[in-house]
Amino acid sequence: MTADQLLGALWRRKALVGAIAAVVFVVGAAIVMTRPSMYEASVVVRVEPQRPGEEMVQRTVSEIIEQRLLTVRQELLARPVLQKAIEEMNLYPDIVSEKGMESAVAQMRKDLTVRVEGETAFELTYANRDPQVAAQVANRLPTIFSDETLKIRQAQAARATDLFNEEMVQLGKAVSNWEAKLSQFKVDHLGELPEQMEMNMRGLERVSHQLQTKSEELRVAEGRRSDLARARNAVDSEAGRLEAAENGLTRSLVNARTTWTEDHPEVKRLQTELDGMSARRKEAEGRLWAERAERTRVATLIGNIQQEIQDLQKQAEAYQGRLNNTPRWAHELAVMNRDYEIARTKYQSVVSRKVEAEIAQELEAKSAKSLFNVISPAGVPATPARPDRMAGMLIVFLLALGLGALTGAVLEMRDDSLRDGTEVRQRLTLPVLAVVPEMQGKTERRILMPASGARNSVSNPTSLN
Repeated sequence: MTADQLLGALWRRKALVGAIAAVVFVVGAAIVMTRPSMYEASVVVRVEPQRPGEEMVQRTVSEIIEQRLLTVRQELLARPVLQKAIEEMNLYPDIVSEKGMESAVAQMRKDLTVRVEGETAFELTYANRDPQVAAQVANRLPTIFSDETLKIRQAQAARATDLFNEEMVQLGKAVSNWEAKLSQFKVDHLGELPEQMEMNMRGLERVSHQLQTKSEELRVAEGRRSDLARARNAVDSEAGRLEAAENGLTRSLVNARTTWTEDHPEVKRLQTELDGMSARRKEAEGRLWAERAERTRVATLIGNIQQEIQDLQKQAEAYQGRLNNTPRWAHELAVMNRDYEIARTKYQSVVSRKVEAEIAQELEAKSAKSLFNVISPAGVPATPARPDRMAGMLIVFLLALGLGALTGAVLEMRDDSLRDGTEVRQRLTLPVLAVVPEMQGKTERRILMPASGARNSVSNPTSLN
């Protein structure tokens, strides 16, 4: 069909086309006009960088707050945030009562739009039939999102602190165990430790010097005992000789007394010699007893010196044994000290990290209110954002015209009637002799004209009835 044929067909069916277009327009207009008005409120939130920075405080929450913009839409549309807003502000009561909270959350996701603005801000738009509710929800959602985010971060910081506490307790027990092992090891090998090696060497030198001294004293005592042994015979001989001489004088004095009186010069002489001999004998016996006592003392001194030498030799052997065992215990002690230092270093590191984690946790709590800053709060919208009734009416009008025209075209294409000579020539193989025009009134005349200059043909046919 050509455009002229289409226009002609629509004109012939103008009543039907107009009726269909009118019905469609009325229905569409009714739909557009009866749709509820939706008001949109928008709020712009800026994510502030954390202060102080990482160079001053080592934070336990590894995620930078600015990185949450990458997932801010998913987090804002998550069930915890939306459910809290629905319950707090009593949104969608009909949906909640009829279909449950999940349906209400799904509907709120449809009414909520999140768009990231730049690198540190995002815009949140909420649509609702009530402009007051739209503004309230738009202003409240960033606070709920901020609270949920901060709860998560504070929970992460608290978990890190608890983890460091548990690790510190375990490492503290390990350090205490190593300290107990080291203490017991030092008690078990007292005197053989590497730090006591110099003391043992000095002790060994001191004992060696004492051994030399005692050996010299023993040598002198042995010499003294030898001298006393040589002098013992002489002293014994002198005492025996004086005793024998005294006995002889005694016998002579007895014989003289039997012969002479006491006043006799011979008796006096013998008495004087006897007294002198007795005195010398007593002196000799005194020297004998002194020499015996000296020999006893020297023997005792030699025994003491020998015992001291044995004790010193045992001490020297003990010191030497300690020195010999020191290298072996030094290796074991070095291994134990190495493990102890590793455990102590870990413990100190964990303690330091625990303190930093506690500081980071306090900073997370103190800087909570300054991480999300609303730079453009939502106001109460004065005009609805949708639907656009003018655009909707225009679309309905165009749709009605289109459906009317389509209906006319379809009916024309399904109509097999022949309405002019052109259609007759195109659709029939027979020659057209004449056409009878449509007679619409008594005043019209029947006009017969030859077709294309031929006889019995009609020139310029108009239509067939």
